[in-house]
Order: sequence, then structure tokens, then C-alpha cells
Amino acid sequence: MSTPEQPPSGPPLRAFAMVLIALAIAFAGIGAMALSGNDSESEQPGTTSSVARAAGNGAASVTSAKPPAAVTSARPPAAITPTTAAATTTITTTPVADKSAVPVRVLNNSTVSGLAAQTARTIEADGWTVGETGNYSDGSVSSTTVYYSATSPAEKAAATEIAATLGVSAEPRFPGITSASPGVIVIVTAP
Repeated sequence: MSTPEQPPSGPPLRAFAMVLIALAIAFAGIGAMALSGNDSESEQPGTTSSVARAAGNGAASVTSAKPPAAVTSARPPAAITPTTAAATTTITTTPVADKSAVPVRVLNNSTVSGLAAQTARTIEADGWTVGETGNYSDGSVSSTTVYYSATSPAEKAAATEIAATLGVSAEPRFPGITSASPGVIVIVTAP
């Protein structure tokens, strides 16, 4: 009676088999990551990835700090979504619920004829209602400014929005206009 031939075994064959199993597990893990949408660019520096599976009698484990450089995503280039986000700064102003609720006056403090009317058209194009245009001759204002009553949050919000539209500053009323009737006062100077 003859005994069936046994394939050669020993340390070299077992080591080779373990390497093959480890590679199979590593590639299976990389394939799973590619299919789940994780790209190598999304890994944080210093993190590690591990793949472990039971293989026959033993377990093989592969741990690496980075995936191999030759590994690429199986997705087409158009489907790749950037994983890094640029920092975004958003500046918001408190909008006035009803732009017609705050009276607006535009006063010319320059020698340019029609400057108050021209500025009023710009403000009205932004949705504000200008109730009065005229001249301010009780002093000299250094630059176009939108003034509001320090005691009125609605006027402050309106003045801030109008100033943003005109590209100028908004400030509390100065002593010469403190007692003027309620509303925002825009004093324009020569451009």
C-alpha cells in the first residue's frame, strides 16, 4: 500500500503562505476603503489603519501608517470629492425686517449739486424708502456717514445696512443732529 504524496511543507512554505494571506487581507481592506469612499488624502497624519481577518488556523494582521503609494481609487476622477475644506468666514449683518419701518433722510454736505438725490436713488434701489433729501449746512462733515440714534437698535441695524450698501461707515448721531426727528440720517460729502 502506498501512501499519497504529501506536498512539501516546512518553514519556507508556511512563511510564503502567510505573506500571501497578509497581502490578500491588505488588498481586501484597501478595496473596502475605496468602495466606502475613504481616500488616502482623508487620513490624518499620525493615524494608522489596520486590517485583521482570521485565516484558517491563525490570524493575519497588517498595520501601516499610510496606504501604499501605488494604490489609487477605483472611482473615476469625476466622482472624487475633495476631502479638505478651506476655512470660510461669513460676515452677516442683522437685517431689518421691514425696510420701510425706519425713516431715511439724505442730506448733501458738499458743493456737488444733486448729490443727495443721487445717493437717495442708490439707497432706494436697495429697497429703502427715502423720505427726504436736502442740504446739511449746519457744519462740515469730513466723509459720507450714516447716522443713527444710539437708543434705537432698529436705526442702528438700518444704518449698518445702508452704510454697507454705500461703502461708508455708520455712527451714532453727533450733538448737532441728536435731537433731529427719528430715523437714519445720511450726510453725503463730495466723492
